Amino acid sequence: MDVNVLQAILAKKEITTKDKIVFKLINSVLTTLFIDENRQSLLQVGYKINEQEYLWFPNLSLDNKKEQNINDGYANYLSSDGNFLYQFTATTAIDKRKSQGEKYLQNKIHFVTFGKINDKKKGIGYHFLGIFIFVGFTDEDCQTMIYQKIRDNYQLDS
Repeated sequence: MDVNVLQAILAKKEITTKDKIVFKLINSVLTTLFIDENRQSLLQVGYKINEQEYLWFPNLSLDNKKEQNINDGYANYLSSDGNFLYQFTATTAIDKRKSQGEKYLQNKIHFVTFGKINDKKKGIGYHFLGIFIFVGFTDEDCQTMIYQKIRDNYQLDS
């Protein structure tokens, strides 16, 4: 992790998708960005920041493994422009997926998203991808949830 980049992020109290920083572990994200001056967590239960904001740490499928991951029953992948994140699961019942999607829409949940990328060129670890909201499903079987990016930055003291 680049300490100078981290110091700049903490000084401006904002992380953006342009910040070139990779966190090796989820715990690194939590203990550097989501704690107060007394080293106490700013999170509520689990990865909940507040009623409308949740932290999300999806493992992203690389392009060359996406089809295999889908065939295996589970995959998270970005659109080529990075503005949409797709979550495919063949293992969860359709009514549960629909209910989860409705909850996200009703509560206007924003996902502060750090995607795990296993690519040496980009840096192996968790990259800030932006703020995403659930917008629907790709088809009627509801196996693929669609999340759309709404912001490239997150204010850390919000």
